[in-house]
Amino acid sequence: MAAVSFSGLNGIDFGAIIDATINAESIPLNMLKQRQTDIQSRDSALSTLSAGISTMETQVTALMAGSLFTNATANSSNTGVGSATAGSDAISGTYSLHVDKLAKAQVTASTTGFSATDAIVADGGSLSFTINGTTTISIDITAGTSLLSLRNLINAQNSGVVASIVNTGASKKLVISSRESGATNGFTINNTLTNSTGTALAFAVGQSATTGNSQNAQDSVFTVNGIDFTSATNMTTDAIPGLSIQLSGIGDTEIAVAPDNSTIETTLKSFITTYNQLRQFASLQNNVNSSTGVRGPLANDSVLRQTLGDLRDVLLTANANGGKYKYLSDIGISVDQTGNLQFDEKAYTDAITDNLADVQLLLQGSGSVQGVFGALKNKLQSLDGTAGLIKSSRDSISTTLTGVASQIAAAQARLDLRRKQLQQQFAAADEAISKLNAMTGQLSQLGSSKLF
Repeated sequence: MAAVSFSGLNGIDFGAIIDATINAESIPLNMLKQRQTDIQSRDSALSTLSAGISTMETQVTALMAGSLFTNATANSSNTGVGSATAGSDAISGTYSLHVDKLAKAQVTASTTGFSATDAIVADGGSLSFTINGTTTISIDITAGTSLLSLRNLINAQNSGVVASIVNTGASKKLVISSRESGATNGFTINNTLTNSTGTALAFAVGQSATTGNSQNAQDSVFTVNGIDFTSATNMTTDAIPGLSIQLSGIGDTEIAVAPDNSTIETTLKSFITTYNQLRQFASLQNNVNSSTGVRGPLANDSVLRQTLGDLRDVLLTANANGGKYKYLSDIGISVDQTGNLQFDEKAYTDAITDNLADVQLLLQGSGSVQGVFGALKNKLQSLDGTAGLIKSSRDSISTTLTGVASQIAAAQARLDLRRKQLQQQFAAADEAISKLNAMTGQLSQLGSSKLF
């Protein structure tokens, strides 16, 4: 429909009349839009609540891990000789480490050197490597081959050796190295290279896995508490149960292994922080906005009330785990006057030092008896945004928003139609008044005319 315009010559602002009418009739639409905004705000707040619950679930899962109470730490008195990393099955104690030899990879340099990497080093013969009884595919040379090209041919085989070019200052040499350390990874070079135009690439006469090398391959040799060990590498996990030992030098060191309970405390403190942040979020929902006078979207919300109530019940209820400690407050985790959790460092240290096993029973339970965090995990799963109460609430909100959006679209369409109708009606009135005014002007002129 073409745009409707008014003459503006009749002293009546029909546009303002239409706007006022539409504004009055827009009240139901505006109420729908406000309802939509309120529902969206509640959904956004529930999403924030869901994120907090998800974080708490992750922390609770960590607090239920069996390895949490078997962590250990290993310290070396001389890291220049060796260091260690403790696994979950490490046994506390002190271990004497003596290192006689470090594992090494074989390194063999060519006896012939060349002025440049593009110098021809062979135009005939072949080259292969025997590694632990197995010989690589022969590299057959049929034309002039440079030092650089030969290096690339060796590396392209991706065998147990790797080739590189070193500059000694006087010349450039080809260096062959074992990819891995250890005596079994030593190699013999099978070399029949020839060079009709100059010096052929060559290695020491009689070179083998144990002679004619810049460095022979060897195993590490060490003792732990007087027991002899060898290894193809300088890393071993076999000498001390639960320990990965890194050898770094010849000599002696003491490796002390002790329980490491720091992760328990760190994870508990993270959980307490998340819980208190959740309570702060809930408290803010009931605060009145100074500019709008409106409370948060979850003020007095049943989902938020149930979430806080369920969490509080689990954290404050006695746990029948069969151990010494029945309440979290027994190990230093209590509720202050504001309802937040607080951590008593001394009470926690005393409890975990006095009886670590009973602390584990309180937190993790045993067998069919759930600890505090096993019970809490069940509650969190019934609340979370994946499959719990928050998800079902947000699903319901999504359905409601779809319905409200349809109502808004229908109401807007009715108002648009109403505006067109009013524009047509007032355009007709404007035209009629204009015609009437014109006729009145003509009659007035006729009445004032002189008759002759």
